[in-house]
Amino acid sequence: MFTRIVVPLDGSPLAETALSQATELARLSGAGIRLVRVVDFTMMEKSGAFGLALEYAPPQEFFNVEYEDAAAYLAETADRLRASGSTVTYEVGRGRVAQVIANYCEPGDVVVMASHGRGGLSRWFLGSVAEDVVRRSIVPVMLVRAQKASEPELAEAYSVPASSNAVVV
Repeated sequence: MFTRIVVPLDGSPLAETALSQATELARLSGAGIRLVRVVDFTMMEKSGAFGLALEYAPPQEFFNVEYEDAAAYLAETADRLRASGSTVTYEVGRGRVAQVIANYCEPGDVVVMASHGRGGLSRWFLGSVAEDVVRRSIVPVMLVRAQKASEPELAEAYSVPASSNAVVV
């Protein structure tokens, strides 16, 4: 079935909602779990005070801190999953999030990730990493609904092309 379950995490509780589905899929398929966090330096100017600090200090120092924080978070999360019996590895990537995740995958993988389930204008304004991963990915993508929504909202939020390889859970 699958050889590796790739779970992109960004440190948020929303992203972690995909972990229960990923661990169950790993248990059923015998696949290992690979946690991935991407540090996207192009988005740092949008991160409030941190973005402002970039104007006054060498960026490499902030990049290193962000990278180390991401690695520590993944190590802690991997240890939690290992304690429940899962085989887990992790990696921190650098670059545009959806592009790095899509390029990271190889045949036999499945991406399991959470999605806000936004639709309409909010999705248009905020974009959707999950939607971008679905478009770029060469492997199946399982989107885990992170919140309850009404049926019309779901139809709009999860409308993907017929040729897509996304599955919404």
